[in-house]
Order: sequence, then C-alpha cells, then structure tokens
Amino acid sequence: MGGGARSASVVQQQQQNGNNVCGWIGIKVSPMTTPFAESLGMAEPYGAIFERPEPNSPAAAAHIEAGDVLTAINGSPLMRSSDFAGIISAIAPGTSVYLDTWRDRQAMQVTVILGSAPCRTSG
Repeated sequence: MGGGARSASVVQQQQQNGNNVCGWIGIKVSPMTTPFAESLGMAEPYGAIFERPEPNSPAAAAHIEAGDVLTAINGSPLMRSSDFAGIISAIAPGTSVYLDTWRDRQAMQVTVILGSAPCRTSG
C-alpha cells in the first residue's frame, strides 16, 4: 500500500509544525495467518488481528475485541498488519475512523474517534 512512507512524512510535518501529537487508538495488532483467515471464512489472508484494547482507550470505547480482524481503514484495505500504526498515527486526533472488521464470521464496521499520543519517529 505504501502508507508507511506517506505517514512518516505526515508525522514529520506534524513535528516540524510544533504539533507533536498523532492519532492513537490504543490497541496493537498481529499479522494475519492463512490458517486463522480460513478459520474465519475469509477467502484471502489479509489485514491484522486485534489484540486486547488498552483500558479506557478509543479501541475499548468502540467495543473492539481481541481476535477481531481488521480488514480496512476508511475503506482502504489493510494488506499488511505492519502498516496499521503508521496509518493511524498519520490521522489527526479527534477524527472519526471507520474500521472494517470480521467477528464471528461476519463483516462489520466500527467507528473509532482517535485519541492522541506523542508522535514516534522511526530510527
């Protein structure tokens, strides 16, 4: 998807402008595996598996559960779990983000209002 390079430049711009806060959802993701995708009835293994949300985080407020699968952010497919953090951090805090997810063999959309966290730089 190439979101990593784009999001890094957005984070750098935010820091240069003195705005050292980035979007934050309060959850980590794990890579999707073929066996897990098949167990969910997904045709292809893509996206990311949500881990347990942090208490009092935007993810917890949106009722995201450990084991839910993230397939798209704002309608754009998430092909690699490694792109998740960069995409979320590049979105301004307070923004509503639409997450397409799978739970119990059903597709659903979850709306999350991003919180804020200090921007992290790679390197």
